[in-house]
Amino acid sequence: MLGKKRYEAKMMYSVTLEDLVPGDNFYRVIDGLLDLRFLYKECKEVYGETGKPSIDPVVFFKILLFGYFENILSDRELVRRASDSLGVRLYLGYDLDEDLPWHSTISRTRQLYKEEIFEKLFDNVLEKCSEAGLVSGEHQSIDSTLVRANASLSSLEKRIDIIELKEYIKKTNKENVIQEKAKSDKKDANGSSNMRNKRQTKNEEYISKTDPDSRMASKGNKPSNMYYSTHYGVDSRKKVITDVLTTHADIKDSTSLPEVIKRVEKRLSIVNKKVKSISADKGYYSVKNLRMFEEKEITAYIPRQRFVNSTGNIDKQDFIYNYGSDTYKCPGNKLLKYFYTKKEKESRVYTSNPKGCNNCMLKIKCTSTSKRMIHRSIYQEEVERAEQRMKRSEGKEAMRLRKTGPEPLFGEAKANHGLSKYMNRGISNAQKTSFVIATVQNLKRLLNARNKRKDICKNNLQNILLTNNYLQNKYCFCS
Repeated sequence: MLGKKRYEAKMMYSVTLEDLVPGDNFYRVIDGLLDLRFLYKECKEVYGETGKPSIDPVVFFKILLFGYFENILSDRELVRRASDSLGVRLYLGYDLDEDLPWHSTISRTRQLYKEEIFEKLFDNVLEKCSEAGLVSGEHQSIDSTLVRANASLSSLEKRIDIIELKEYIKKTNKENVIQEKAKSDKKDANGSSNMRNKRQTKNEEYISKTDPDSRMASKGNKPSNMYYSTHYGVDSRKKVITDVLTTHADIKDSTSLPEVIKRVEKRLSIVNKKVKSISADKGYYSVKNLRMFEEKEITAYIPRQRFVNSTGNIDKQDFIYNYGSDTYKCPGNKLLKYFYTKKEKESRVYTSNPKGCNNCMLKIKCTSTSKRMIHRSIYQEEVERAEQRMKRSEGKEAMRLRKTGPEPLFGEAKANHGLSKYMNRGISNAQKTSFVIATVQNLKRLLNARNKRKDICKNNLQNILLTNNYLQNKYCFCS
């Protein structure tokens, strides 16, 4: 007989969320893994003693974690999806007939809480990862990625300088005259203008009206857009994120590296770990960073940026430096001696004797002036040691760790956890989002390690039982 199911609502139900949600539900497991009650203490100073009760801080952070686990970028969609999920309702502590907080409450609370509170959440999960043996601390891989900001190029406007009215009028008239002259020069035979403004738009000249902290940047072969730059520090053992830093997109990676390392060292010191080596791509290379790592006794594996010699002259690399005499020898066996130090460029200048250069057969390939000059960085010894490290097997291994560490994590975060775009505007909100996304990724690794340990224990127990049964069968003598 063909069955047909019909839904009929009941007046009363004798059922609870505990009954409806399976014990192995993902969010029930996460709730048992991560106790967020420590956040009450962290958030207490944000609120006063009187007034209407706020959203529960634990509920707020749980709903954020749910959103980034499910790759939900909109606060409206976040609340809608949470409302119709029994497992999430149980995770948040909201019964079947309770209304969840409004999406605007989520947005306002995110603005209200400081970055430090989000960082505490990240630190708490990192400590749990360390306790689970997922963090060694010895080798850290550093990399960055551009993340779209919630702004477009059409929102750009020219930065307004505070100048007097007379000066502004004078400057504007001058610009108008220049533009009109350029248009008249570019007019074709039909009298129409083909002129294009080829001046490159710069971050120093323009700012976004919707998100002033975002910056213009180009990503690969794609055209420019508005971005932030996010840096990951990743531990080599189990690819656990040890730091996440969001900066303006126009700040060089090499400039951000000291701050990233400082933050990583601070976090790892809490769990009694110490950084011994790091690897990063050539965007993080700078001679000052090399010296900083040597002072910290950290071995740095960072490839050097190579520049092509476009002058046509004999390359600097063909000159041999003598440490004992502090001189250079050119391919024509002429000496270049120390002349002076350029403090602003932090380099020592060596020059040849003009008489020797004039009689040299290689001068036409070497220099067009009366003498050849060589600039030697005051960090040259650090540079040479770094280049030697990169040629050895440990240098190649460090580069492999970098490629298998931050890069896949960025791909995972962008595809599955909301790092494709920062929906909340401002660099502070971008940093808060980065902390929560990195926390979600670390929780996945912690949960995976926990499940593996369960499987190992289960297999060991089964092996023990099988062994006991075997021994009993083998040595049991019935009367």
